[in-house]
Amino acid sequence: MSRLSNWNTNSGYPLNSQSNIMGQPQYRPSDQNQLVRMNAWEGSTMGKPNEINKPTDAGSPLTFQKVLAKVTSSKILFLMTGFIVCGIPLAVFVTLWVSSRSTSTTTTSSTVTAATVSVSLPIQCYTYSTLSESYRNYQNGYACCYAPYDTSPSLTPGWYRFTGSAGSSILTTPVLTTSTCGATYPGYFNGTLPSTVGASVTGTVCFYTGTPCGYSLAPITAVNCNGYYIFYLLPVTNSNYRYCSTT
Repeated sequence: MSRLSNWNTNSGYPLNSQSNIMGQPQYRPSDQNQLVRMNAWEGSTMGKPNEINKPTDAGSPLTFQKVLAKVTSSKILFLMTGFIVCGIPLAVFVTLWVSSRSTSTTTTSSTVTAATVSVSLPIQCYTYSTLSESYRNYQNGYACCYAPYDTSPSLTPGWYRFTGSAGSSILTTPVLTTSTCGATYPGYFNGTLPSTVGASVTGTVCFYTGTPCGYSLAPITAVNCNGYYIFYLLPVTNSNYRYCSTT
């Protein structure tokens, strides 16, 4: 019996499975430190809801105020910085794209315009006769008189282009002397040639007969054929008259 009592003294649990000789259960007195820990635990949890099993407000609506409360100033600054960083390259890309489209449109328009000018040349720029006599060129200094003359049938009404030794255009400078351009009375165009491609000018050819424009022919038309001129000429009345040309 003394051995049983000694075992109970060293145990912190009731001796439900042990009985004394009289059949009554024996208990070991509670340790003082154990009682203090139990009282502290009960005081900390008594009257408080279970935080682990506390229901969450999962069904509450997400309001603008709640979202705004979550957005801090640092987050707003981060969003603004991201917007600026992404927005600047996008703006540059759009500007370059618009510029390239504008350049492409301008180039296409210029090409179409050039093609239109080429197509819009009058048909006479492609169907004409040529005059290439060297004595006709005023700068060559030929005196009188060289055949064939500018009378019909050598020269009939129609479109002509000065080429070769005759030069490239009718003379537009007044001539104040006779016996030049291979004839007695030289003639020049009394007007200004057109500077616009496809444009035409109608004027008069004057022949110097000792007096300025002593004899004239009209209408004489000049057309700008984009690099050269053509002229609508009329035959002169006799062999004393000739159209002068120049380089």
